[in-house]
Amino acid sequence: MAVIQKLRNSGMVVIVVVAALVLFVIGDLLNSRYGSNNNSGEEGVIAEISGKKFKETEDLGPLVDKIYRQKLSSDPKMAKKMQTDEKFRLKTVKEIYKSAWDELVKNNVLMNEIEKSGITLSDADINEMLVGKYPSETMRQIPDFQTDGKFDAKKVEMIFKQGKANSELKANLLSLVESVTNYEKIERYATYISYANVKTKAEKEFEYVVANQGVTGSLVNLTHNTVADKDIKPTDEDFQDYLNRHKEKYKFTQEARNIKYVVWDVIPTPSDTMEAYSQAMRTAEGMRKQTEPDTFGALGFFNMTELPEDAPEPLKSMVWPAPINAVVGPMYSEGNFYIWQKVAEAKDTVPTVRASHILIPSSGSLPDGTVMTDSVMAEAKAKEVYAQIMGGADIAALAPKLSTDQGSAEKGGDLGWAAASNYVPEFAAFCKTATKGQVGLVKTQFGFHIIKMMEEPQSKKIKYTQTVVELAASPQTVSLVDEKSRAFRNKVTADEGSFDKAIEKMALVPRVMKDVKTDNLAIPGIDVAADVKTVMYWLFDDKRENGEVSDVFSFANRHVVVMLENAKHIGYAKLEDVRSEIEPLVREELKGKKIAEKLMSFVDKAKSPAELARLAGATLIPIESLKMSQNFIPQIAAEMKILGALFGVELKKFSTPVIGKSNTAIIWVDKRDDIKVPKSAGEAPDAFEMYNRPNYVMNTLQEVLTKKANIQDYRYKYEWF
Repeated sequence: MAVIQKLRNSGMVVIVVVAALVLFVIGDLLNSRYGSNNNSGEEGVIAEISGKKFKETEDLGPLVDKIYRQKLSSDPKMAKKMQTDEKFRLKTVKEIYKSAWDELVKNNVLMNEIEKSGITLSDADINEMLVGKYPSETMRQIPDFQTDGKFDAKKVEMIFKQGKANSELKANLLSLVESVTNYEKIERYATYISYANVKTKAEKEFEYVVANQGVTGSLVNLTHNTVADKDIKPTDEDFQDYLNRHKEKYKFTQEARNIKYVVWDVIPTPSDTMEAYSQAMRTAEGMRKQTEPDTFGALGFFNMTELPEDAPEPLKSMVWPAPINAVVGPMYSEGNFYIWQKVAEAKDTVPTVRASHILIPSSGSLPDGTVMTDSVMAEAKAKEVYAQIMGGADIAALAPKLSTDQGSAEKGGDLGWAAASNYVPEFAAFCKTATKGQVGLVKTQFGFHIIKMMEEPQSKKIKYTQTVVELAASPQTVSLVDEKSRAFRNKVTADEGSFDKAIEKMALVPRVMKDVKTDNLAIPGIDVAADVKTVMYWLFDDKRENGEVSDVFSFANRHVVVMLENAKHIGYAKLEDVRSEIEPLVREELKGKKIAEKLMSFVDKAKSPAELARLAGATLIPIESLKMSQNFIPQIAAEMKILGALFGVELKKFSTPVIGKSNTAIIWVDKRDDIKVPKSAGEAPDAFEMYNRPNYVMNTLQEVLTKKANIQDYRYKYEWF
């Protein structure tokens, strides 16, 4: 585990993590042990995984609660920020639900498969993993479990005892032990699969032949473009035959929709912008004229790092030093004019500081390659660096070369503004008393820190009111857009099935999107998530029919009319689902068949490839020691069917015609190299062995198992998605 960018006071977090990991060391602490459609309209169903339905409240809810508690324990101020900063709240909620969704899928796809494999962890396994002679890599890397940079099992057990009587801690224990043990199971499963996925001696010998055997002969070839498109008239039988032969390729594992739609943007006019700005100016002026500010709904108190992220930065910079009752704004940001009035100041008990540091660990390598063997050597190095900075050296220049806190080292050691209490006790103690330019040397559980205070600490907190004037289109502007969109929809209604005709008559530009799935988060031209979800809800109604046209979606920033061109349901594709997609492929195949008939009509008359080429008006392509491993044929490129056939047809005989992607050829092979496979070929290491390592295997397995599970995602129905 890398050193965190801001060295936070671990406190309860340390206890929670450590206690969770030693759950099975003291077996009697907790009574319980850790645990391992089409009905999209059913109330509360959020997903179907391998045919099983999962509901938002019963299945996703507990995961959301668990992840929220974990986030809160690592950042106690998160709850307050969620209450005061709407943008942060929405972002955090989405992140929590996304993490919960990922865990739900993982638990019911990957972990289910691991359970079927029979891989388990005994109590002895877990004890060894946590506090044994050879603890897991995760355990060894967590600084809270270390003394002087080395894993300390006694420290783990000691910290664990601190959480014995804490009921909230017990819940966290179960969650964290589950996470750690699941990770270990995944590692073992991936290792198991990687060991099983090895090449046999016979496979390696065959690969040697494929890579080294050359073939010499000729191709009598005609490209498909020698047949005119007008001479090819595919029938429904041709299309259906092609689809039947390739049905697995065109099998839908998720509901999908093809749509065509028209968008009318609702754009504020210059006069709308001026009106909103004038309103904001009048509001600000009225606030300035008040003898006392209206403090109803005032926000605060906040230090400078807690001010909302969505407010304009210049606004925050101006409010901070402003006098009490000062009005700042209006300032524009992302569709709004902001006005703030500072109504009070207070002194914070904990200063907000901006420090830079260089971390020298008690053991391990520095970025410049120097290796710290113990805390004595690390302290000596830290004192040397401290002396350099005290002598005028630039900490920003030294940090990238010496500091092992990678997050801050990349920024010249800068930790940014943060409450001093965010740091571990020894680090925080220096920050609470230091002044601008002061340099200190402290030791923490992470090692030795050379710290420089970059700005004067801020102990001030402010309270303020916020007024927001939205820049929106006026009713007149919206009315004009509404007239246009309604006129289009009425024209479609008047002449059923005339969606395309109405587009042409009104000179509109339609948009097309194919294979819209239920987990879709974006539709081009519709950039608001709530608007996209409204369209999705309409699209995936079970009763929706092909060719159906929506009413006008009158969103705040645009009006939209959608036509459902094709609803693709789970299962094998129907011809109407893929006709346009397979048409060019069917045409190429029919051209190939026509050419094949032509070539075969001359085979009995020709005594050599050259004569056959002359009679058929085809191209004679010489093949000289061509190897399959080349993956292409000179003059006709990547025609894999023809290339493969070169290594399988009889010698010195005309083959039957081989129909490729864009070429059809008759093959004549004079000879194939006689390859003697050396003993070393069967014993050689696999050239792609690295891709069979557990970490690579796991990525592929996750992808394959997720696809196999046929996940139906109904999150679009929920506000947090």
